[in-house]
Amino acid sequence: MLKANILELKNEDVLMVAEIEKECFSKPWSEKAIKTAINDDLSHFIVAKIGNEVVGYGGMYSVMGEGYIYNIAVKRKYRKFGIGTNIVNELVNYSKIKSLNFLSLEVRKSNTPAINLYSNCGFEKVGNRKNFYTNPLEDAIIMTKFL
Repeated sequence: MLKANILELKNEDVLMVAEIEKECFSKPWSEKAIKTAINDDLSHFIVAKIGNEVVGYGGMYSVMGEGYIYNIAVKRKYRKFGIGTNIVNELVNYSKIKSLNFLSLEVRKSNTPAINLYSNCGFEKVGNRKNFYTNPLEDAIIMTKFL
């Protein structure tokens, strides 16, 4: 297992996070969108760093006792080392500290590795969103962990 430090996402990390977005998602968030989100009081973003390199990140927001994950992403060459699990677990721990009732997310129906990651972290499939994703058009599975 590779040891990555989990830290709060800072403005100086935004460029590296934007690069991970481009690698991992067909509709990546822009640097501007990331900066806006990390400065939102309802949001919480973390990064996984090895040395000075951001190798993964995760973000969520909470409102009215509910938590919603925006994105979890790990650079391709750093996958399968437990980094994604550490990011998810940190967001779950943060949600518990904030006394949230649950943490929920959407994931592409075809993204089996992510579905397995979330299942292994205690998330359950609770619904579907028809044609939720574009590029390509695909349904989303809604997964939730009740806290």
